[in-house]
Order: sequence, then C-alpha cells, then structure tokens
Amino acid sequence: MNKDTAIKNSAGMKSNSGFFSLRFRFIIITSVMLILLLGTLAIILAVLQTRTIQRRIEKQGLAIAKNLSAISVDLLVTYNYVALEKMANQTANNPEIVSVIIHDKEGRVAAYSKKPDFQNRLLKDSVSQIAVAANAPLIHIRDGESGNMQVMDVAVPVFLANTKDRWGTVRICLSLALMHEQIRQTIWIIVVLGGVSLALGILVSNWIARRVTKPLEKLTYVTVEAAKGNLEQEIDIKTGDEIELLASNFSYMVKSILAQKEQLEGQLQEIGRLQQYAQKILTTMNDGLLVVDMEGRVKEINPAASAILMLNNTDRAKGESVLKYLETNPELSAYISQHLENPLGNNQREIHLYSQNESQVILAGSGILESIDKTPAEIIFNLNDITAIKKLEAEVRQTQRLADLGTLAAGMAHEIRNPLSAIKTYVALLPQKKEKPGFLEKFESIVPREINRLNVLIEELLVLSRPPKYNFTRMDVKTVVNNTLELLEAGFENKKITCDSQIMPDPMEVMADPDQLEKVFLNLMQNAIHAMPEGGVLTVSVLCENNWILVKIRDTGKGISSEDIENIFNPFFSTKSKGTGLGLTVSHKVVTEHRGQIDVKSTMGKGTCFTVLLPASLDLG
Repeated sequence: MNKDTAIKNSAGMKSNSGFFSLRFRFIIITSVMLILLLGTLAIILAVLQTRTIQRRIEKQGLAIAKNLSAISVDLLVTYNYVALEKMANQTANNPEIVSVIIHDKEGRVAAYSKKPDFQNRLLKDSVSQIAVAANAPLIHIRDGESGNMQVMDVAVPVFLANTKDRWGTVRICLSLALMHEQIRQTIWIIVVLGGVSLALGILVSNWIARRVTKPLEKLTYVTVEAAKGNLEQEIDIKTGDEIELLASNFSYMVKSILAQKEQLEGQLQEIGRLQQYAQKILTTMNDGLLVVDMEGRVKEINPAASAILMLNNTDRAKGESVLKYLETNPELSAYISQHLENPLGNNQREIHLYSQNESQVILAGSGILESIDKTPAEIIFNLNDITAIKKLEAEVRQTQRLADLGTLAAGMAHEIRNPLSAIKTYVALLPQKKEKPGFLEKFESIVPREINRLNVLIEELLVLSRPPKYNFTRMDVKTVVNNTLELLEAGFENKKITCDSQIMPDPMEVMADPDQLEKVFLNLMQNAIHAMPEGGVLTVSVLCENNWILVKIRDTGKGISSEDIENIFNPFFSTKSKGTGLGLTVSHKVVTEHRGQIDVKSTMGKGTCFTVLLPASLDLG
C-alpha cells in the first residue's frame, strides 16, 4: 500500500471517492484565481479601449461636422443643394465615414452622400428627428443600415454668424467597425497571453504545491501510521521552513509519546504486580479487613474478616448491607453504624463477639477513603482478633500475682512478726501481771491496735492477690478528681497547703471503675500532703494528649531519691515512719488493670510529680 492509499484509507479520513488532495485544491484555486484575474483584466482593458476609441471618434466626428457646418452656411442660405451634395460626397470618401447628411432649416435632406434620391425628404426615424431638433452638438450611437455594424451619428446645428438662427444640421455618421475589430484583437491577445499565463501558472502552482504538499503527505503518512500504533518512525523532512519545524516538533512529540507509552506500560505492569501483591496480603493477613461504602454496603472483605464475622460466601456478601450480617453481634453493629454516621471518628475499641459456644474479643479500628472532592467515600474497618492475647494477658497477670507472693512473703514475715511479737508478749505476761495496776489498760490498748494492724495488712494483701472485680462504666475523670479534692479540702488549710487545680473544661471520658480510681488519686494526694509537713503547693492537672487522659499530681516537698524511686512500687517499701508500704503497689495494680500507666518524676529539694495515664474512651468490656 502506497502513501496516498494509506492516507485515503486511514481512520477518520474520507473514502477514496470523497478524498481531494491538497495539491489539486491548490492547483484549482490558483487556476481559478488566474482565470478571474485575466477575465477581469480583459473586461477592464476592453472597457477602457472602447472609451478611448469612442472619444477619439467623437472628436474626429465633431471636428469634421463643425468644419462642414462652417462651410455649408452660405450654401444653405442660398439653397445651393448641388454644392452641398458634392461636398458631402467628397467628405464621405473617408473610409471611416459611412455617410454625410445635411438638413436644411425645415429639417429636409439638403444633401445625402452617395444617395441623391434622398434629397428634399424628411427622415422620420427617431435619431434624425432628434438630430434636426437639437440646438447643440449631439452624438448618438445606433445600428448601421446593414444592421450588422454600429455607427456614431454626430449632429452639429448650423447657425448664421452672430445670430441664433438655425439654418440646418450637419450629420456625420462614423463607422465603429474598426473600433470593434481593435477590441476583438485586444481580447484575443489577452486570451492567448492568458492561456499561456494560465498554463505557466498551473505548472508553477503544481511545482509549488508539490514542494509544499510532498512533505505534508509524508508527514500525514507518518501521522496515519502513528494513529495505527506505529510510533517508531523517522521523520526526515528538510524544507527550511515552517513544515520542517512542524515535522521536527511532531517527531519530538511522537518520541515523547513513545517514551510515555513505555513508561505507562511499565507502570501498568507495576500496578498489576502491586494489585497481585495487595491481593495476596489481604488473603494471607491474619487481621480482618472490611471495606464498606457510606450506605453500609460491603465493597471488600478478606478471608480473615469472613472468619471473624462467620461468613461462608464472601462474594455473595459484596454489595449487601454489612449490618445484615451483624444481627447477632449488636456491639460491632453499633460500632460500624457510629462510624457511618460520623466517618471522622477514628477511635479503636475492644468488642466482644458472641457465638453459640464461645466468645471472641476483637480490636476494631477504622480509616477513611476519600473521593476526588475530599469527601468520605468508603470506610475501612480493621478487625484484629485479640482473644488469645486477652487470655495470655490474664494468665500473665495471674502468674505475676503468684510470682509477687514470694516477694510478699518476705515482707509479710517482717510486717506480721512485729504485731505478733507484741501480742505474744502481752498474752504471756497476762497471768502474771493481770493484777498489776495499769497492765490491763495497756493490754487493752496495744493488743487490739496490733490486731487491727494485722487486719489492714491482710485486707491490702487480699486486694493484691485476688483477681480484680471492677465495675467499668463510661465516666468523666474530672468528676473523680474533683470528688477527691473535696475530701481533702478540709486538711489543706490545717497543714498550710495551697491547692492549684488546673483541669480543662472539655469532657475527659474513660471506661473505668470510679471507686478504684478515687482510691488511687486519694493515695497519691495523701502521699503528696505527707511529703510537705511544713506546707507547700499541691498542683493537680487533668488534660488530654493523643487519646490519653493525663492526671498529674505535683507537690513541692523534699522529693524522692533516685534509689528509692526504683522501689516505690514494690510491696512493703515505704519512706514513711508509719504505713504498710502497699499503697503505691495497690495503686499501680489498679492503674494497670485499667490499661493505663503510672509514672513518677522527682527532684530532691523541689518536689515530686506522679502522672496517671488512662486511655480515652477505651471500652474495656
């Protein structure tokens, strides 16, 4: 297939019957323009030549008519028609003069060249009637007597000298045949020259058109091949003008498209690989992945999520409402419904799923997929089965409690031995000294006190050893802190302590046991008061940072040494003269059971700061 055929049959182009090349259009337009130019030139020259010859003939006819008018005045006055006819015949010998007619003052023919039989006649044609009635020279073009040529009739009235009496009219009829012949010759010359010019113009336009269209045809062929996908082409057009620049730019564009095509093909392969990689990850990952749109319809679900939600057919679930499959798990259904109503919420939550024979604990989290206009389009829920972790944590805590019993035993031996020794001593002395004055009073004072001390110790040990039984509810930490401050408010003034409360007004909700938290805060604040026996400042602040509620209790006491800080949470360790040393141990246990942390920072001579961190809005079940 040659280039012309390829161009004609290319996609988006017309068929062979309707295709008209640019070269032939250029030639036809050039030829039409030459024909119009030459035709216009011929018409203009013919008009101008006609006017020029007519003016020359008019001047010639007027000159002859006026000359005859001056000569024929006396002859007309004397009615010498013979002399007038002779003069008319002599004048008509000029080849350009068709006839000479002299009318007398009555309008009759006084002389008619070469037609003596017209003498004394009244010519009744319109031209003659107008001519004999004119008082000024009159020129009229009319058909000749033979009918096949035109003549110019020049009429000049004859007046007597110095009077306005008209004694006749002299008419000169001049032939226009020579003028028409000259015009025909001019037209033929123009036609011949125009034909030669037209032929030369067609040849030149064809040469110019080929010079312009040949590189364009080559460029068009290249575009056709490029449209078919053949981008590996060399474009070598050297014309030194805009076409070469166009070809160069098109070549650069094709190379750019080819490079982008190769890049896109590589990117498509990479995208395909990433899609396969992502699909493998979704299939093999242990965490459940559930994607729903803003109407709650399932868009994507992986096998782990299907196992967690106990779905047998994941393909069937796609497109269905996710809440339809969660009728037996209202807690998870409420969590998903909450995020559909408020997609911007991104809090994690532990959720219990119940089946016929067992229960599961999953950690649910969410993320948002945005559309082009930055509005939520889909929500991704991450479902992590932490049932085994929960069981392991319970086992670890139980193991830790058992391990702590060894530590407790050593402390208990010391703490119990002292009150037991006092009780044993007084019981042994009772038979001997019961009659001694003051002995029984001392016995009744010391023995119950030591027994009560043992009872308190046993109660705190039971708190540490037995499994926790907390009543978790959603509550505001500020309420517990304020209640604790109210309990201690009366003792602040007595001990010269200034309380600085820095609590933010925003809600600080957590899932916790308020009674247990109050014990923790009460213990920490009482320790701070004991650390300032001579008075000081107690600063209590509550704030929220990164989904954690922070309760800070700071004193301006003497501080805790670095050696003692490492042991303050150990059972039976205390820097006070009185106390069991179990208060901070119990507080640490309570905070830990709330999935929180308790930290301490202290500087000798400047004071101590205890910080309790609790997870915000964390559902602990």
